[in-house]
Amino acid sequence: MKKLKAFTLVELLVVIAVIALLMAILLPVLTKSRERGKRIVCLSNLRQLSTTWIMYAQFNDEKLVNGGPIDIGAPCPPSIGCPPGTDCAAVPPTTVMTANAFHNFHINELPWVGKAWGSFTTGVAAPECCQKCAIRTGALWKYARNEKIYRCPTGKKDELVTYAIIDSMNGKYMYSGCSGASSVPANLCLKSIPQIKKSYDRFVFLDEGFLTPDSYAVNYACQKWFDVPMIRHSRGTNASFADGHAARLVYRADETIEAGLKNTFNFVPTTCTGKNDLYNMQMRCWGQLGYTPDPSCNYSLYDY
Repeated sequence: MKKLKAFTLVELLVVIAVIALLMAILLPVLTKSRERGKRIVCLSNLRQLSTTWIMYAQFNDEKLVNGGPIDIGAPCPPSIGCPPGTDCAAVPPTTVMTANAFHNFHINELPWVGKAWGSFTTGVAAPECCQKCAIRTGALWKYARNEKIYRCPTGKKDELVTYAIIDSMNGKYMYSGCSGASSVPANLCLKSIPQIKKSYDRFVFLDEGFLTPDSYAVNYACQKWFDVPMIRHSRGTNASFADGHAARLVYRADETIEAGLKNTFNFVPTTCTGKNDLYNMQMRCWGQLGYTPDPSCNYSLYDY
């Protein structure tokens, strides 16, 4: 009688173990490759947004678009598909902006996107149709008619706008003081392209990874963060610059990374490396500092 050939139990277990070992080796590599691909898409989105940001200025007497998302008052187009009676943006822009001191800087300026968040304090996003409405009725939609470029692929689920304009680029600069009121000189709160010095070294858009109520706030007059250090794409985030290019920002200090992961607002760095991380963010926002840096630290701008 012919003998049948088959795997023994031991051989089968060895094969399974080898496959498991190969998966353990390959999965981190595949995960990193997938993240690298998403980071590249994010950088491409930021370049496109910066191009539209520049185009807006070119077609509007070199004025910068309003960088602080708010209720823009425009009714949602029927094509977006919001249910009848859905209130996404009900207050006329002029009324909103003149009623609040934080908005006086932007009277009669349409923001780059509308208010896409439902409740920032609870973390609840607005309905998807309202988020689409915020994008399509914003000032940049005319130049960037693709909803996908407003969102990083690794952004928070169900949130369609994950990028923010930085304070100095016609954003809500009123949040950038250290005592509750702004201490930023008016000439650093930029309103037009000619005001930007060293455009290759000034941030415009940052990848926050989630919806934001306004612009990305950065202190000017003191050595502490205001908004949380963004930890996106490993040890930093992606950003675009006023000349149109985009780059990955990598923080150097572990304390900066920890503050970002713990979602720490008003974080005060204690090490020279941590202070240099903040220094780089402040300088690329405002172009100068409103305080004297720690003389014991050797500050320098990172090369992105």
